[in-house]
Amino acid sequence: MQDNKIEYLSEDAWYQWHTELLQSTVNRVYNRVPFYRKSMEELGITPRDINSAKDLTRLPFTTRKDLSDNYPYNMFAVPLRDIVRIHTLRGSREAPVVLGYTRQDLEHRKGLASRFLMACGVTPDDIIQICLDPGMYVLGHELKEGAEAIGALVIPPDPIHTPAQLRILLDFKTTVLITSPSYGRHLLGSLDEAGISLAGLSLKTGIFVAETLDNQTREELEQTFSIKTISGYGILEAVGPGMAYECEKRSGLHLALDHFIPEIINPDTGEQLPPGQTGELVITTVTTRANPLLRFRTGDLTHIDTTPCACGRTTWRMAPVQGRSDEIISVRGIRIDPAEVDSLLDNYFHDRLPGYLVILKNHAYLERVEVWIALGENLFSGDLPELHRWIRGLERTFKEVIGLECRVRPVEMKTLKPYLDKGQKIVRM
Repeated sequence: MQDNKIEYLSEDAWYQWHTELLQSTVNRVYNRVPFYRKSMEELGITPRDINSAKDLTRLPFTTRKDLSDNYPYNMFAVPLRDIVRIHTLRGSREAPVVLGYTRQDLEHRKGLASRFLMACGVTPDDIIQICLDPGMYVLGHELKEGAEAIGALVIPPDPIHTPAQLRILLDFKTTVLITSPSYGRHLLGSLDEAGISLAGLSLKTGIFVAETLDNQTREELEQTFSIKTISGYGILEAVGPGMAYECEKRSGLHLALDHFIPEIINPDTGEQLPPGQTGELVITTVTTRANPLLRFRTGDLTHIDTTPCACGRTTWRMAPVQGRSDEIISVRGIRIDPAEVDSLLDNYFHDRLPGYLVILKNHAYLERVEVWIALGENLFSGDLPELHRWIRGLERTFKEVIGLECRVRPVEMKTLKPYLDKGQKIVRM
């Protein structure tokens, strides 16, 4: 379990903490990770040039593509015998992202998840139900371990449909629901349709992750269902779901400064921005053993408040994510990169890539995905049963690669042309 007193360090103590751990981290990655040694040498720096946390801006950036390009083990800073768990995440079109964990890394992540949940008011008396899409398995698993460390009863993520989740919510007397804002609104909004009275629920808290919990959704959830709402934020590549979380004051998300150093940069120039200015969040991990990251670009746009919170914590706070600095979009917490969809379809159609659109439609608070494919003779010339098999196969492939269910619709090219002429590949309707 994490020592919560560390969230109340003085400004000078935080600076000293970050300086010492940053120097140690830079030394390790320079000596053990060829990618970082090469990147630092190209910038003309060595670990001797990093004398304090203020020298952070001299270090190279890291992108998700860098992690994919060094698949599978080239970003590890420890011998493989020290790795006790590996997870893979969707990466670039060439290769996935590999996350390695030492025993210490696992303890840190579990402790951070526990600290997040305790800040949300979770106790050993709670019954926690986690409802997340299969594509967020790692996030759900780490939250489950954090809740178990507290001593709460946990109903882990299970890819079952909404009616079954509602039955669990009622019959198991769930007190805390962990989900995305969109699915939480969908699930709770289905209570009337299922004939379940609010009076029959034991639910008191909703903890929302994977998407931004906007003020309108928060007000609707609290007023309609009489629950407390708390939000969290986490990057699996860096620190996991305990990376940032609201306290009872709900005036921003407290960053886990004991495990990483955050920055805000101008996404176009890479220049570091001062507190209060909106830009791209960049993360440097300082306690991770297996695959530490220097200046990892998250792509998420936000700003940081470095003043102490009314709750007494001195950890910096980030504002809810306001958007992306790239073309990636989020659907129910699953990130979709247009380049990844291009790669999927290229492979599926053996480089006979047709015109296509990814269509996002909102139904009962949830975005549903459709893929519209321009169907021509050069692509398909079989009979109707074969067409249906072809569609089902593409739908299965999309779910396996992207992590979301989709509906494939063959259409004429003239249906797609108005959008494609504008350079659009993903359209919200």
